[in-house]
Amino acid sequence: MKTINWIILRSKDRGTDYGVGTFIKQITEGLSQQMNIEVFVVEIGTDSLSEFTVEMKSGVTYFKFPQFNHPKNPNTKTNLSRFAKSLVRVVIPLLPKTRKTVVHLNFVYQCFIGEEFKKAIDCYLIFTQHLFIQQPSGIQILLDTESLTYSLVDRIITVTKHGKEHLINKLVDERKIIPIYNGIDPYLFGKKDTEINIRRKYGIGIDEKIVLYSGRIEHIKGLKYLSRAFSLLLNKLPDCRLVIAGNGDYEELIRESKAFSSNINYLGFIPFADLVTLYKEASIGVIPSLEEHCSYVALEMLYSGLPVVATCLGGLKEIFIHNENAFLVDTVSDQTNAFGIAPDIDQLADCMYNLLTDDQLRKKFSQNAVIRANKEFTMNIMADKYVTTIRNLN
Repeated sequence: MKTINWIILRSKDRGTDYGVGTFIKQITEGLSQQMNIEVFVVEIGTDSLSEFTVEMKSGVTYFKFPQFNHPKNPNTKTNLSRFAKSLVRVVIPLLPKTRKTVVHLNFVYQCFIGEEFKKAIDCYLIFTQHLFIQQPSGIQILLDTESLTYSLVDRIITVTKHGKEHLINKLVDERKIIPIYNGIDPYLFGKKDTEINIRRKYGIGIDEKIVLYSGRIEHIKGLKYLSRAFSLLLNKLPDCRLVIAGNGDYEELIRESKAFSSNINYLGFIPFADLVTLYKEASIGVIPSLEEHCSYVALEMLYSGLPVVATCLGGLKEIFIHNENAFLVDTVSDQTNAFGIAPDIDQLADCMYNLLTDDQLRKKFSQNAVIRANKEFTMNIMADKYVTTIRNLN
């Protein structure tokens, strides 16, 4: 018998095409397998809809709303609250009664929806902190949705211990904060699709060693430092190919890599099935980020048994274990970016070289990666911990 309505808010955002979107898919599936929970997903602006629709799929109810667009200054508290009130007024009559309701926020600007649910019904609010919120200097905060969210919700889920420390340093109430690692369905990585000749499909030589990057193309991902390190690597291993899968602004990366562009494949955003096959086919993965939390790319590489070289910071230090399933590269001071640090380029190049030239080390890292993935980062472990968090509120 179902005893809990669990409402997950999913707003159209660039993050929903990457890590946050993967999280919502995985937590939706994980929670829907729980005996006492019925899952509802509120989608806002995810399709070019002209009106509200309801869809049932795999036991989950999807409430789909068209994108909210106010003709004049849509991001005022009045307009956001008005839209939130309308959304809640539509959703509540469609929920089964006599159940406890959980409203699950994934972006701070969803706090207005959470606030309206709290006014309308007896419910728990939880917020998953997927990323750190940075306010550029010199810009006045018109709506402090971050502080409003932290004060409004009953629990804040950080996806790493690193994230919890960050919020404590911002003087957020420590009693509200629970770290729960992201999880993923191991079934997605079970078998290699033998029907896809991934090298031929994406123009990769049969004997080339593949160094794979997957994710958004933006400054925080440290790709210009990867480009410089890869240039050093090519001096020792000219048969390497850097394969970059993901959307974003490629201009800086292309400029940085102009001298060796023939050794790079820019794939853009590719189907997940192709990405999984690439994980299996690649020699190593690389994550040169300047900041990272519980990266789904890192988890995907872990599950695929892909040996990894990653920056030694943030959540990456919690996902990977140095010299057991990855090489973690030290950071150095760098004032040319907003974070003030960067991966050590020489060390990054050396770690890639050492891993690419040592078959036994890659095999060791691969085996250890899969073991750790299944022990710590499954979809069901994640869902169980979310449910336990709610039960502990009673």
